[in-house]
Amino acid sequence: MKEQNDRLEELPEALVAADHPGFSFVWLVPLVALIIGIVLIYKEYSSLGPSVEIRFQSAEGIEPNKTEIKYRDAVIGKVKNLQFTDDLSHVMVEAQLNKDMESLLSSDTRFWVVRPRIGATGASGISTLFSGVYIAVDPGEAGAYTQQFVGLEEPPKILSDARGSSFRLRAKSLGSISIGSPVYHRQIQVGEVTGYRLVPEQDYVALDVFINEPANKLVRRNTRFWNVSGMDVEVTGGGVKVEMESLTSLLAGGVAFDSALTLGDDQPAAEGTEFQLYESREESQKKVVQLSLPYILYFDDSVRGLSVGASVEFRGIPVGKVLDISLEESIDDGLVRIAVLVGLEPDLVPFESLDPGLDEEERKAFFHSTLEKLVAKGLRARLITGNLLSGQLIVDMDFDKEAEMASIDYSGKYPVLPTTTGSLTSITNSLVAILGKLKRLPLDEMGEHFLKVSEGMDALVNSEGLLDSVKSLSLVLDHADQILSIVGDKTTPMLDEMARLSTDARKMVQQAEKMLQQLEKSASDQGSMGGELINTMRELAAAARAVRGVADYLERHPEALLQGKAR
Repeated sequence: MKEQNDRLEELPEALVAADHPGFSFVWLVPLVALIIGIVLIYKEYSSLGPSVEIRFQSAEGIEPNKTEIKYRDAVIGKVKNLQFTDDLSHVMVEAQLNKDMESLLSSDTRFWVVRPRIGATGASGISTLFSGVYIAVDPGEAGAYTQQFVGLEEPPKILSDARGSSFRLRAKSLGSISIGSPVYHRQIQVGEVTGYRLVPEQDYVALDVFINEPANKLVRRNTRFWNVSGMDVEVTGGGVKVEMESLTSLLAGGVAFDSALTLGDDQPAAEGTEFQLYESREESQKKVVQLSLPYILYFDDSVRGLSVGASVEFRGIPVGKVLDISLEESIDDGLVRIAVLVGLEPDLVPFESLDPGLDEEERKAFFHSTLEKLVAKGLRARLITGNLLSGQLIVDMDFDKEAEMASIDYSGKYPVLPTTTGSLTSITNSLVAILGKLKRLPLDEMGEHFLKVSEGMDALVNSEGLLDSVKSLSLVLDHADQILSIVGDKTTPMLDEMARLSTDARKMVQQAEKMLQQLEKSASDQGSMGGELINTMRELAAAARAVRGVADYLERHPEALLQGKAR
């Protein structure tokens, strides 16, 4: 124990410094590291933009901290986390965007996953085979700011900055048209189909199409759209005719449009205007009929040859169809009359004063009012022959200047239009009138008189006096032939002599013309004979006056011839 204490005493003792330095440089290194760490953390968080949540049905190909978010192929963020929704039906993708990306976020912003896609209209996203999928963003227009979005399962066909116009098409069936199918104008692609949906309430398919600038200005109110999917094959006497818009439309379907030069409304169509999609170009060239107004026509003529579906025309232009033909009992007189129900189609008539913005009821009222004015001016319906070979009748509407005043009768179930007799009936009535007049003629007496006249003519022809007259006439004709032959023999020398006389006369006329020209020069005021003739004429005028004075004196004093002039 003693030894242990001795050893402890031998240990050195610590010396306490009188002046303590206060801070050791050893702590400077971790302090600098801490400051650098704080700066880096601040820089990292200050460079971060907003975080967003995007809901997708599937997270195929998306990896946290690897999958990027791009706008116009520029990286603007990265996926940070993946998690399921509460019902496990979707995947929530948490992504961090770069700084200053708040302007891209609005309620109209769209996100979708870019993957390799191959379709009939082409391939897209091929580069992701090597770099992996990424999430693309399309900023929408000004909208409410939000950080929660529902991702698209398919890439949008039209981006928010695309320039053009969207239109809607109505079709009976979709056919082979799909999203992305091209839209053509004169076989040049100017747009594409952006969507389609079934409208069960009205049983038709609605398609959305987008037309790029400047082709969107070619879409007018009278533009017609038609389906160009597949190919049209027509066999004629000249061979087989095959029409196909393009190879793409053959595989993926397509739509074409054109605006024909017509008298209709050709103003540019507003965005969102709805058009009918026809099955072919031929169908699109027919006029659209969306409204048919029923009217009744009562005819006194026979309707043999008139059938349901026959055309109703105005001066050769179709304006409707025959819907039904039946017999009705007249309330006024109880007689049976023929009733023809027709459907007039206002869409076939280009009314200049019709406002295209009117609804169906307003269009009906406009057409009824216009028709009333036309009936007051003499518009009438009648039956005419549409085909001379088959005898088919049609209903023709035209103005009758001799028609009596009439108006449309709205008292029944359908309005009643006034009618007039047809041209064939008028001809038949005229023939009946002529036959009636012929029937009233005294045909028996006229026949007896004609028989007597015929007997008298027969007696005259077979009489001996007529035979002698014919013989005498024959002799006269023989003498006339002899005289003509004699005259003909002497005519030739006379013609030769006349030719010589005409030649001499022509020479004399030429000489006379020369003499007259010479006399004209001499008799002029400057000619030698002209002055003498003027003097001579003056002297003759003075002599004539003197003779006239003597004649007047002798007329008053005839005795002066015997006694001389009294002094």
